[in-house]
Amino acid sequence: MAHDLVDRVAGEIDRRGLLSDGARVLVGVSGGCDSMTCLALLREMGYEVYALHVNYGLREGADADEALVRKWCADREPTVPLAVEHLDAEARAAAQDESLQEAARALRYEALVNHADDVNAAAVATGHHRDDQAETLLLHLLRGSGPEGLAGMPPSRPMGATSDVPLIRPLLATSRAEIEAYAEQRGVPWREDPSNRDGSYDRVWVRTELLPLLEERFPGASENVARAARLTGEYVEHTVTPALSERMGNCYVDCEAGGALRLSGLRAEPSVWRRRLVLAALERTLPDAPQTAAFARAVEGLIGAQVGRRVEGGGGTIWRERNCLRFVPATAAPEPVWPPIPVPWGEAVSLEGGTLRIDFLDTGPESLDAGTPNIEYVDAERL
Repeated sequence: MAHDLVDRVAGEIDRRGLLSDGARVLVGVSGGCDSMTCLALLREMGYEVYALHVNYGLREGADADEALVRKWCADREPTVPLAVEHLDAEARAAAQDESLQEAARALRYEALVNHADDVNAAAVATGHHRDDQAETLLLHLLRGSGPEGLAGMPPSRPMGATSDVPLIRPLLATSRAEIEAYAEQRGVPWREDPSNRDGSYDRVWVRTELLPLLEERFPGASENVARAARLTGEYVEHTVTPALSERMGNCYVDCEAGGALRLSGLRAEPSVWRRRLVLAALERTLPDAPQTAAFARAVEGLIGAQVGRRVEGGGGTIWRERNCLRFVPATAAPEPVWPPIPVPWGEAVSLEGGTLRIDFLDTGPESLDAGTPNIEYVDAERL
């Protein structure tokens, strides 16, 4: 007997163009109700489902989560292909100076990208739902996010710069209660993560404290907040995103390593667009750099700074050059010359890739543009 949730989710998938009929899809499965239901629903709808479970070994029930997912996939007819990864989130958190949650998320999405490529999946699916969307918008609102943050989670987005496979959220218009009702009716097992009841996490506090208060005062609050995120997302998709794409086309330049933003283009824009262009350039060139308003302001400050000034970011450096802000990944930085080579005034010194000569000028040049990339002027007093 068909469940009405199957038809509603199928309609959402068709309306959003998330999957073609019978497509191969990789589902990220934790063992919780949302992801298990996502896997079961897509399988019932006729998609060729594969599953990936990540075990971080961080809590007592982690192995039981893995066992549940293994058993459910093995008991299907035909069986659901399952890959299990054991990953060390604590080691990554220490190495990258991240929170444990940030490290686990980064490792999980990296594993999803790799396995999607391995099985040639058309998409990666997660079990995010309408209540998650409401929580996300409220958290972003409390953190002072702009329109893109207030759009919450999109139904579909690229997995990352290294993959063409999209991440889809087919349950984003479905409530948590509807998901649990489907799982109970279909006999889909799941396990509860104790951390989902730990109010020390901001998201859990929003879920267990703030949203119930809002629902008591404003019945339907969760659904309405999620609707606001959807409407804002549609606005962003049809206005902000095209405008950003146009400005990046006018301002951004790909380089052999990293990229650059032309100063002429940045200066022509108001500050709000300058910061957004900086964030877009960071996303392309230094994906580990902070995607925050504070960091964007620091980089924006280089526009009026002296040539040679820089801002260090995650995985690279942003340099103020004569005509641009240059985003240079750490992997592209040349090895320092060691031992140091003395360069006497007025003498050419051979270095790897060319020669260097430093001449002292009694007076400053009429223009800092020497007309050739092989000559640069610097202020000796500031060296």
